[in-house]
Amino acid sequence: MEGEAIIGFLLMGALVIGVFVVMLNQQQKLDDPNNTEVVYLDQLPQVCGLAEPGKFRVKIFRQSGNLQKDDQFFTSVGDAIKTATSTFKRAKIDYVVITTNEEANFSFRRPYHDHRGVKEGKKVGKAEIRRMS
Repeated sequence: MEGEAIIGFLLMGALVIGVFVVMLNQQQKLDDPNNTEVVYLDQLPQVCGLAEPGKFRVKIFRQSGNLQKDDQFFTSVGDAIKTATSTFKRAKIDYVVITTNEEANFSFRRPYHDHRGVKEGKKVGKAEIRRMS
């Protein structure tokens, strides 16, 4: 039984170290002004690659992958980003990881999966802005 406990402690220690390294890596990317993968919410309009003019659809997803907000449509990229970021600001998320940055699709997610509490899957997870026309 003692050998299993030691292995368990070693695995737990390795997990904690791994999480710490990932957090430091994201912080370095966030502090680098040339990096556009991890950015503060206020920087999203500057790094967004969506082409204007057009009609844009915003979808907000939960961590579980379920839809949190119904589709919302906007005629400017600025309004679409403003709506998406307001949801993240309400959830007290200061920065995001950009997963897609193209002319027709822009999506970003929370920097980490929040495992706390019974509402784990109900927390905001990802925003997707698509150019419809």
